[in-house]
Amino acid sequence: MRFLELAGSKDPALISHIVWQAGAPLLAGVFLAVASLAFGPLLVLIGLIGVFLVYLAFTTPEIVVLIILAFVLELIPAQLNASIPLLVGHFFVTDLLLIMLLATIVLRYVADRTWHYTRTPLDKLLLLFCTAAMIGLVNSVLNHGIRFSHATPEARVFIYYLLFFAVTNLIKTREQLVRLVYGILFVGVVMAGLMAIQAILGRAVFAGDGPAVGDENLVRLFNPGFVACYIALIVLICDTALRKDQRFRLVNYFLILLLGLGILTTLARNLLVSGAISLSVLFVLLHQSERSRLGGQLLILAGIALSGMAVVVLLGSEGRLLQYFSAYLDRSSRMFSATILSSQENVLIRWNEIEYAWQQITEHPILGIGLKTPYRPPFYQGDPLTYYIHNAYLWIWLKTGLLGLVAFLWLSFRFLQRGFQHWRDSGDSFLRAVMLGFTLAYLGMIVSNLVAPAFVQDYNAAIFAVIMGIGEVILAQNEANRQLLKQGGFHNVQPQSIHS
Repeated sequence: MRFLELAGSKDPALISHIVWQAGAPLLAGVFLAVASLAFGPLLVLIGLIGVFLVYLAFTTPEIVVLIILAFVLELIPAQLNASIPLLVGHFFVTDLLLIMLLATIVLRYVADRTWHYTRTPLDKLLLLFCTAAMIGLVNSVLNHGIRFSHATPEARVFIYYLLFFAVTNLIKTREQLVRLVYGILFVGVVMAGLMAIQAILGRAVFAGDGPAVGDENLVRLFNPGFVACYIALIVLICDTALRKDQRFRLVNYFLILLLGLGILTTLARNLLVSGAISLSVLFVLLHQSERSRLGGQLLILAGIALSGMAVVVLLGSEGRLLQYFSAYLDRSSRMFSATILSSQENVLIRWNEIEYAWQQITEHPILGIGLKTPYRPPFYQGDPLTYYIHNAYLWIWLKTGLLGLVAFLWLSFRFLQRGFQHWRDSGDSFLRAVMLGFTLAYLGMIVSNLVAPAFVQDYNAAIFAVIMGIGEVILAQNEANRQLLKQGGFHNVQPQSIHS
C-alpha cells in the first residue's frame, strides 16, 4: 500500500527515485541473462568478479594487495592463478591485479583533486631497480638469444616490487594499514598451520622439497609461504616485547609457537641464522625494561614448548614433529662440523654455482647476461636450473648488471636505516612493533639471501615490496602527526608526502 501511495505521487524527483529503485534490479537481471546467453555464464561470472575487484581497488585496496600475496605465497592454490591470453600476451591473475592497483593510482591522481601522490625516499631507488630488470630483459633477448616469452617469468619477479607504490599511495589510513598488517600475519599463521598439518601427515599435501638431507623418511616442507611465517614470527615477538598490558598475551604465545613449528618443518638452516640475527639485534635495541620483559616471555614460551613435547613423549605419540625437531638440530649442528663440506651437503654445489656466476660477471660486469640466460652447464642430465643461483646478490648482478645490484643494495640499506632510526617515533604501540618487526625480519633475510634467494623468487618478492611500503606509510603517518603537534593538535591523519 505504501508503494502504491508513493507511486501515485506527482513529485518528479520521487517518481524517478521509485523508477530507479524498481527498474535497476530488473535491468541488471535482464542484462546478466542476455550476457550469459551470449558469452556463457562462466565469462559473466568472471566479469562480475572483475567489477567487484575494481570496486575493492578503489574502496579497500589493502584487500587486493592481500589477494595478490595469497596467490604468490600459494595460500590460494597456484592452479587458480590462471594465465589469461590478452591482445599483448598472457597475463596471470596476479599480473592483472597489480596493473589494476597501479591504474587506480593514475586514475585517482587525474580525477580526484583532493588526492595526493605520496612520495618516499625509496621511490627512485625502487624504480631504478625495476628499470635495471627491464634492461636485463632486453639484454637477454637481443644479446643472448633468449625468447621474450621465456624471459618474462623472471621479469615478473622484479615487477612485483611495484606493489610498493600500491601500498604507499592507496593505503592512507590507520584502519587500512592495520587490516593489511593483520592480513599478512593471518597469511603467515595459516601457512604455518598448513605446514604443521603436512608434518603430522608425513607427506607434502600443499608443497614439499623432497627428502630431507640425512633423513630420507622426512620431507622438507619448504612451502612458498615460509617467508610470511618468518616475518609474522618476528613481528609477534616484537609485539610481545613492547606490549605492557596482558591482553592477547596467550594468543600471542600460541601464534608464536605455531609459526615456530611451521618454520621448523622447513629444516632451513638459513632461517635459524636469520632468526638469531634478528633476535640478537632486537635485544640490543630494546630498553632494559623491555629486554627483561622479552626475556621472561621467551622463557615462558620455551617452558610451554618443552612441556608440550614432554606430554607428546609420555603419550607415546612422538610422531613426525619430534623427528623434524631432531633433524633440524642435526642439520644445524652440521653447520659447524667438517661434514658441511661432504658430498652429502649442498655447500660444494653452491660454491660451484658461485664460481660459474663470477666468471660470467667478470665477462659482463656492467649489464650482466640478462634474465633467464643460463650461466653454467648442467650439473646433471636434464638439469633445468642452469639459470638459477642460490645467492640473491650474485643473481641480481648476473641478471640485471651493476645498476640493478647497486640500486637494490642501496634500497635495502635505506629501508633498514629508516626503520632502525624511526621505529620508536610512532605513538601507536602496535605499529611501532610492526615497524621494528619488519625491519628486523628484513635484516635477517639480508643474510639469508646469501644462500637462499628469496628476494628474487617469484613467490617471495611481493611480500618484501609490501613490507617496505607499509614501513613508509607508518613513517609518513608519524611525520604527519608530528606536524599536527607543532600546530597544536594531534590525531591519526592521512599521509600526504614525505621527503628525506
